Amino acid sequence: MPDSVIDEIKRRVDIAEVVGRHVELKRAGTAFKGLCPFHTEKSPSFTVSPQRQSYHCYGCGAHGDALQFRMEMEGMPFRETVEEMALAAGVPIPPPEPGAPVVRRPAPEVRNAMHMATDLAAGFYERTLQQAIALHRQRPDAPGFLVDAARYTVGKRRILQSTIERFRIGLAPDGWETLKGVDWPRGTFGPGQGDASSTLAAVDLIRAREERGDGEGSEGEVPHAPSQGPKSFYDTFRARLIFPVRDTAGKVVAFGGRKLIEDSTGAKYLNSAETPIFHKSNVLYGLFEARESIRRNKRALVVEGYMDVAMLSQYGVQNAVATMGTAMTETQLQTLLRFTDALVFVFDGDAAGMKAARKASDTILPLLRSNHDIRILTLPDGMDPDDAVQKLGSEAFETMVSGAPSLSYFLRDQLLEECGGLKSPEQRARFQQRFQQVLKCITSDATLAKEYWKMFQEALTGKTGALGFGKPSSGPGGSRPPFAPARPLQVSASERSIVAKLREAVRLAPDIALQERESIINLVDPHDPAETALVKDLDRLDDVFPVQRAAENTPEWLFARDVLLAHADLFEQYRKDQVRLELKAQREAGTITTADYIRELREIC
Repeated sequence: MPDSVIDEIKRRVDIAEVVGRHVELKRAGTAFKGLCPFHTEKSPSFTVSPQRQSYHCYGCGAHGDALQFRMEMEGMPFRETVEEMALAAGVPIPPPEPGAPVVRRPAPEVRNAMHMATDLAAGFYERTLQQAIALHRQRPDAPGFLVDAARYTVGKRRILQSTIERFRIGLAPDGWETLKGVDWPRGTFGPGQGDASSTLAAVDLIRAREERGDGEGSEGEVPHAPSQGPKSFYDTFRARLIFPVRDTAGKVVAFGGRKLIEDSTGAKYLNSAETPIFHKSNVLYGLFEARESIRRNKRALVVEGYMDVAMLSQYGVQNAVATMGTAMTETQLQTLLRFTDALVFVFDGDAAGMKAARKASDTILPLLRSNHDIRILTLPDGMDPDDAVQKLGSEAFETMVSGAPSLSYFLRDQLLEECGGLKSPEQRARFQQRFQQVLKCITSDATLAKEYWKMFQEALTGKTGALGFGKPSSGPGGSRPPFAPARPLQVSASERSIVAKLREAVRLAPDIALQERESIINLVDPHDPAETALVKDLDRLDDVFPVQRAAENTPEWLFARDVLLAHADLFEQYRKDQVRLELKAQREAGTITTADYIRELREIC
């Protein structure tokens, strides 16, 4: 893009008018002041200068021009921002130089026609739903499609009018050619066309019938057009609740349709196909509506469906966006990270939800940096976000979101579950192979990759910086590890911390402790009072189980589980520490030579 074009846009655009669409500005001399949209503040420190054509916040340091403001506020890419502002300001954009890579884009007037068509269609669907709701209020038991649709919307799904208005939710009638009856203005006509059909087809509002046969078609079939005559079209969306999809500038670019009859043919959700103004991998449903809440809360929730976003918003959780039923793409993630560094991915608590969570992780890892706070929340089995917020309430849902584990802990626990734990050499080998694959994906932040490596090492050893990964072999008699000292040692509380951790883990996760009880008991030193107390705790489980325990999948429970599953390595390290302490005491007392002391330490390591 030539600098002369950008300079001309800045010269013609009124930055106070651009900023004023998002910020309430008050004149202050030759400038304007308002509350900064990029951080929370009570006194205005955000200044807009028409003379300099720039904005500056003295609170958070945000600074830029009109182009930068639109990119930051609306999450728009640079090229799209320049093109839209150039069109509005009447600045011509020259054709690309010969040999330059060309991105196929419709001409501005064609794109405008498409946006106009989608906006008018959204209005038509909105009016249809309002007519249905009004009819339902007047005659709630009346038969017919409209009353049934209203009954589903406000009765079964309990969608409030405020939510309908916020998301422009509408209703597609059950006819095949209802859009034909809309009064389409000339601005929606394609170049050289006498009607809007080419534009409507380009944005997937209507589809061409196959040019064969003469049947009218049934509910699940596409009626055929006569073999002769002009091309005939049918409505893409029929008998569905309609969710308009808006881009970050608020323009309707596509639609999602939810079928109203559960046992009818066709997919549960029908989405617009890819069009010149809609690329599914680039758009997040609800981002336009959620932008301000995301900035205010400094966090965004990522869910899977339209209804999840709408119902979360209805219950006060207004910082949610949806991937529209597909896996998060890199472009979507980069767009969302323009608004906040903190993301919580919320997935259904079934097998499909867990699979989706792992897919999202694969997309996130290459872009992950230490300043990002990415968390994964898997809901109780059988629940989606819509169910959860309605059944549990917004406060309980927000508590679940706040307690969601970070991406690192989610991946660790998933790998542990996939490998079946860390008890056998095979399980441990699989775990190490898989976490190496995870580390290879973290390419944006070397420091973060190191921290992930440390976390996985701790999962294997149970202790930061622990030595070796091998499972200790049995000593003489088969009941004591080879590193057990010949006599009880007087060790400090810090040396005994592993026994204390194990006792706490038994209390927090007694179900796991029961599974590991025999192998733990086989490792204890019968001469050590702390370890015999641990054995008593384990024996007592038969009498008091189920005992009070930490809630499953909480950080406390997960920590307890990891401690118990890694008990062999923990005990091995504990024994080594005991031997080191005894050798040090013997060296200080002069009962062993320095050479023997060094040789014994090398054997331990």
